[in-house]
Amino acid sequence: TCDTHKLMKMLGSSFKEIFSQSSALTSLNTIPLFMNISQSKLSYLTKVVKVEKFTSKTAIINQGETGDTFYIVKKGKVDIYKDKKFLRTINDNESFGFKALFNKEVRTASAIANGDVECYTLSSTDFKQILEDKLIDYLKNKMMLEDDEVSLIDLIFIKDLGVGSFGTVSLVKSMKNKYLYAIKAMNKLQIDCEKLHKNIDLEKGIMLRVDHPFITKLVKTLKNDKYVFFLMEFNRGKELWDVIRDIGLLNKYQ
Repeated sequence: TCDTHKLMKMLGSSFKEIFSQSSALTSLNTIPLFMNISQSKLSYLTKVVKVEKFTSKTAIINQGETGDTFYIVKKGKVDIYKDKKFLRTINDNESFGFKALFNKEVRTASAIANGDVECYTLSSTDFKQILEDKLIDYLKNKMMLEDDEVSLIDLIFIKDLGVGSFGTVSLVKSMKNKYLYAIKAMNKLQIDCEKLHKNIDLEKGIMLRVDHPFITKLVKTLKNDKYVFFLMEFNRGKELWDVIRDIGLLNKYQ
């Protein structure tokens, strides 16, 4: 047997620090952003990441300020606003503040605590110690999907991707950031005739709140005189419905 002092010396940390790091490791392992980094770098992260608590309605980030801190929601919800207009809700294990990891830039939106919130925070200096090519690609893709400055006049039509019940989906490229997007165009006349306004609003509301690597990301909605547009992440491959049929996941009855 050994006394507590000797045990702490062997472990190199206090019980409190070990428990805190173990808890952080468990949480970080569930975040898609950190799933593919090495165990040594993940362990490094648990030592440098901090936990901050915010009360309801607190501004975690203010639009217009500069910052170099990245946030991961440990517990709670954070609402994102731009020019006082609601954009989306960030939930448990989701993150915000990506751009600050690469450059100390002006924040383009505000992040407000929706109820009491706990966040893991990471500085750009610490983050750069674990950068890997796949992680950089993931983050750059993420930043493009949060660029809500894109407008219709920035987009070049490339080709049609598919036709659904409520509109046509096309592949477009932004002249501004050279990024490929999918855009769904829904005819306003059809929306009016079939009274689809509530359906469109519901779809928009749900997609803006969802932020997951396995679910198509809605960047923003746009409109002109004839159409309402959903500007979305472009996912290469077949329609999910076609894949389900091709590999025989469901029988006819199902």
